[in-house]
Amino acid sequence: MKIFRPATLALLFLYQAQAVQPGDSRDSVIAELGEPKGSMLQGEMEVILFPKGTVTLRNGIVTNSDISDSYLQKARERTERAAQLKQEKKAELKKQKQIYPENKISAVVATYNRNEDWNYLPEPIRPDSGRSGYYVYLPEGYYESDSRYYPCLFVEHPRQWDSICKRVQGKKWAAVILSEQKGDRLGQKMNENFLAAYDDAVEKFRISRRKLFTAGTVPALLYATMRPVAGVILQEPDFDGLRSIDPPIDLIRKNSDMRVYALLGAEDQDNVKKQAQFITDNIPKYHIDLYDGHTDILPPNLADKAIDWMKKEYRLP
Repeated sequence: MKIFRPATLALLFLYQAQAVQPGDSRDSVIAELGEPKGSMLQGEMEVILFPKGTVTLRNGIVTNSDISDSYLQKARERTERAAQLKQEKKAELKKQKQIYPENKISAVVATYNRNEDWNYLPEPIRPDSGRSGYYVYLPEGYYESDSRYYPCLFVEHPRQWDSICKRVQGKKWAAVILSEQKGDRLGQKMNENFLAAYDDAVEKFRISRRKLFTAGTVPALLYATMRPVAGVILQEPDFDGLRSIDPPIDLIRKNSDMRVYALLGAEDQDNVKKQAQFITDNIPKYHIDLYDGHTDILPPNLADKAIDWMKKEYRLP
């Protein structure tokens, strides 16, 4: 019977546990130890340099390794952690796919509880901490890739979804639909709802922050002062409330390149002039369209015009 001394057993264990051994490929070395600091080439031979040692290869196959035990252990821990994270991400994706399926509207619960300074807003509409909800639409094919980020349209009221749904579905954009708010301190509740939805959605879903837009009336414009958005679609905005704020709100405080598309009913020319003047005075980049009549809910044909403008302006798919 052959007896091994403790030191011999330790050496055998180390050999078995070593991350890199002769015969391994260059790719497996990088996968195991991470990116090297550099390498030296001479004919068929290559020496890969790591922070705590070297690995020698001939024609891409390991012939010798001189890596410290501590570095091997840390590399092994990194590899194991990466594999664990990959499995966790796969499980989370499977769960998310069940809760938020593609090409459907799904309800989401979110909470806003960040400590931020809202003193630039009038006191009655300053957001406070609170729990609220929103709806999310994820386009067909969303789960086929984990690297693609989607343009997203935030609409301030569920009724507006019918106006944009066909175009959003056809273009394979994402959409966030804010829940309806009622009762006292309506402005405060709407702003809380937007902040909760924005902060949750941009972390939970693959929404492109550079291609995120809001749509609605004056609240949609106020939202752009709270979080950066690329552009705003406004329908029949009435800026009388904003005019009375002193000092005035800097409407492009979060994005100096933000652009606004405004739709105004042409039947009241005095109102058109008044609202258009506010836009030209406060928003450097804008487009104003007039339409016949008046409507509370944006009809699809006018929503299409707004989306066409945004596609061209921002080179969207």
